[in-house]
Amino acid sequence: MKGVLVSFLVLISAIASTVSATPVPASFDSTGTDKAAIETLLDSYTKAVSTKDQALFESLLLNKAIPFSSASSAIKAGTTEQSTRHYDDFRKGVFEGPKFTQRFQDIHIQQDGPLANVSLVFVNTSSQGSNWGWKTLQLLKVDGRWKIASEFFTNHD
Repeated sequence: MKGVLVSFLVLISAIASTVSATPVPASFDSTGTDKAAIETLLDSYTKAVSTKDQALFESLLLNKAIPFSSASSAIKAGTTEQSTRHYDDFRKGVFEGPKFTQRFQDIHIQQDGPLANVSLVFVNTSSQGSNWGWKTLQLLKVDGRWKIASEFFTNHD
C-alpha cells in the first residue's frame, strides 16, 4: 500500500509540473501595433531633438525624474540617489545647446506585455562634425501609450 501511495504521489507531481509550467517565449520581438507605436515614439524622439522641440520630447517621457544618463556619468556619480537622474543636463545640452540632427540605426525592439526594451545606435551630425553612441531605452505602456521610463547611453566623438 505504501508503494502504491508513493507511486501515485510521484505521478501527480510529474503531471502538475508539466501542466502548470508556462513556456518561455522563443523571442520577445515586438510586433504589430505595439511595434508600430514604439517606432513612432522613436521617430518623434529624433524629430524633437533635431528641431529642438522640448515639449514634444518631454511628452515622450514617463516623467522628468526617470533614470536618464550617459553610462560614464552614472558610473562617476556612484550609488547616490541622483546618480542616474541627469535628464536636466541632457535637456540643456540638446534644447539650449548648438543645433544638430539625430538619426537612429541598428534598432532592436523587444517587448513583453507593457514593458519594452529598445537598443539602438544614434548618430548626431552638426556643422562641427558628428558623433555616435549606443543607447538603451526602457519603455512602459501607460494608458495605452508607450513612454520612456529610462535611458542610458554611451557617446563617441
